[in-house]
Amino acid sequence: MTREFNVVDEMLAPYRVTSPYGPRKDPFTGAPVFHTGVDLVKGHLSPIHAFTEGTVTHAKMGVAGTGYGGFGVVVAVQDRNGATHLYAHLHDAAVRVGQRVKRGDVVGRQGSTGRSTGSHLHYEVRRKGYGTHTDPIAYLREYYPVVKAPVAAAELAEKAEVAVMEAIKDWQLQLADKAIDSLAAKAVLNNAEEWKARLRSEPEKVRDDMAWLVFVLTDRATNTKR
Repeated sequence: MTREFNVVDEMLAPYRVTSPYGPRKDPFTGAPVFHTGVDLVKGHLSPIHAFTEGTVTHAKMGVAGTGYGGFGVVVAVQDRNGATHLYAHLHDAAVRVGQRVKRGDVVGRQGSTGRSTGSHLHYEVRRKGYGTHTDPIAYLREYYPVVKAPVAAAELAEKAEVAVMEAIKDWQLQLADKAIDSLAAKAVLNNAEEWKARLRSEPEKVRDDMAWLVFVLTDRATNTKR
């Protein structure tokens, strides 16, 4: 038995979602706006790890006209698909432009720079630059397909136990065959081949008949000695 495993759930586990992707009220004005990313919270100054591998294209305070204005300190990473991942409102950046990062590398620390109401990570994915934002969590699930996790140790042990029981069953059948042949040779048991066939086709029924069989064989053996 296999178990499904998704790396996205593992990466998001340390975070608490405080504002999902989609329509919401502007936290400053109360007006309806569209939230272009997802707000994630661990703890102030906590390390922020890259969700994908890629190349750093921005690692400083965002300014108006760059597509990063109002986001404070931003680290932007372009992944293998050409999509840009924004890690915004950081306290500081831990990478530089042109640097290659791997999934799990620290890109900065959680902060509250820029247009922010409190310490958090604004994580955004732009498929083809500014204005092409997409649901970042859905994108990550698309980026990392579900895989089959290795079989757990308990499941392996269960399989091993089944294999052992099958081996024991074969050994028991071989022993039973020898016993039947021995009884047939002494003319204590008739239809030896029929009994062997029954042991394989209906072992549970043969087991239920064992008490009766032992009685009959004992009676025959006793009568033979008279």
